[in-house]
Amino acid sequence: MPNNIYFTGFMASGKTRIGKLLANHLNLDYVDSDVFITEHAGKSIAEIFEQDGEAKFRELEKEAIKEISKKENVVVSLGGGAITKSENVEVIKNTGILICMRAEPEILCERIGRNNNRPLMAGLDPEARLEKIINMLAEREKFYSLADFSIDSNEDPPEKHVLPRILDALKLWEYLAVRVNLASGEAYPIFIGKGILKYANILLKTLKILPKCEMLVCTDSNIAKKQKKNFMMICQKAGESKNFIFPAGERSKNLEKLNSLWTFMLKKRYTRKTCLLQFSGGVVGDMAGFAAATYQRGVSFVQFPTSLLAMVDSSVGGKVAINHPEGKNMIGAFYQPQAVVCDLSVLKTLPKEEFHAGLAEIVKYGIIYDFYFFEWLEKNASALMRKDAAALKYAVQRSCEIKAEVVGIDERELGLRAILNYGHTFGHAIEKLTNFNKLSHGIAIGLGMRIAGRLSTIMGMWNEKEESRQNELLNKFGIPETLKERGIKIDAEKTWDAIAGDKKAEKQTRVYILPLEIGKVVKTSAPSKKQVFEALEVVL
Repeated sequence: MPNNIYFTGFMASGKTRIGKLLANHLNLDYVDSDVFITEHAGKSIAEIFEQDGEAKFRELEKEAIKEISKKENVVVSLGGGAITKSENVEVIKNTGILICMRAEPEILCERIGRNNNRPLMAGLDPEARLEKIINMLAEREKFYSLADFSIDSNEDPPEKHVLPRILDALKLWEYLAVRVNLASGEAYPIFIGKGILKYANILLKTLKILPKCEMLVCTDSNIAKKQKKNFMMICQKAGESKNFIFPAGERSKNLEKLNSLWTFMLKKRYTRKTCLLQFSGGVVGDMAGFAAATYQRGVSFVQFPTSLLAMVDSSVGGKVAINHPEGKNMIGAFYQPQAVVCDLSVLKTLPKEEFHAGLAEIVKYGIIYDFYFFEWLEKNASALMRKDAAALKYAVQRSCEIKAEVVGIDERELGLRAILNYGHTFGHAIEKLTNFNKLSHGIAIGLGMRIAGRLSTIMGMWNEKEESRQNELLNKFGIPETLKERGIKIDAEKTWDAIAGDKKAEKQTRVYILPLEIGKVVKTSAPSKKQVFEALEVVL
């Protein structure tokens, strides 16, 4: 994703000097937005402020950023107030990484005083200048916090102290693939690549989690063995963190096991300045996430998913929950992580069945949202099955992009987000009736998609050709056609009863997500019991 590198920060924070140093080191072109403006306006910044006013300058600045963003592989130093305009931030983040340079007010005051030609500081004595700096920093903090990460620039010379920290941070941030931008204004990054777990410490430092927070790494008993080297490395990178290991499997996703984590944290005296880092699949992601949401009313949380399904689904979007005897994921919260790191190399130890389960969730995104992605999956099914690196990276990234877009619009599932539950109404019922131990979650969802597709055909909402295309792709990805293939038999009436407990039900009315065409689904309560029973026959 990263194309350009943008620097923001207060005046005299070092944006220009560091920008030039970085561009020279990386052999990239350099642009200073203020210089760009003066060259095109034919007058200095001070003259623009004096003759035309700040509003005119901000308009020129907006146009300058639009033009600069069209360039590729450039380092850009922005004016101190550039990111106070939301349209500028959108352009910047769509074309690169935004880094905020930060320095203490006293240091900024001293630097500005060396050559005070700044229009906003003109004519101020040192005391008044410092007061204004403090006030302006407070006003602009909400804008500076929009940066992807911050770098302290207090120390001189910058080439010795600041530049190395930026180069170190870029080792991870060059793998930035997706941003989840929530309607609340919160945002977090998703990194996708191979061999990027080793940069865990860089992530935690650039997000200011380390050294502020005490870390606790959570995993399950399978991952602790199969990914022992990576697991221990993450503990080490997280400041020699302690760890907590859940028993592996969906049946561990319950209040009893979650309480064991809460008890561990309380006995070890973890405080609100704690960050839970989960290194496992969807079960531990849900458990650690729910613990983070509730422990002392909320602590920081970072996702390092190890299964394909977790990478494309459960690690993104902030749904965290435990199961209840009455249904799956019934007790939980919406609680967003601070970052998601998808290291594709960990999928090497993923069992075939779990890999296929993740592919089922990927198919879902094509059905619910993106016809062209579905077509791409059809053409690249063989490459994905042999875990081709480029195909796998694109499939994970596109899936995360779709989920990020949906969650960004509807974080708490009040409307659009319900489409992400395609296949889940039936899949969750199957999981419940098989005691959460006969099928992996993704396989159950794949079967649920077959039922939903059949129901849509029965109701005339889409046609048999589209249903067939969905099912053929699921076949290519190893999703069973029926429960009988796995030696499982469940009763249609019990399935109907289990569906009644689905979270999407509204006022005791069953709600289904059904396709209208490939790339578009709808929420409906129209299906009759007879139609649902007919659709269930396709897998029962």
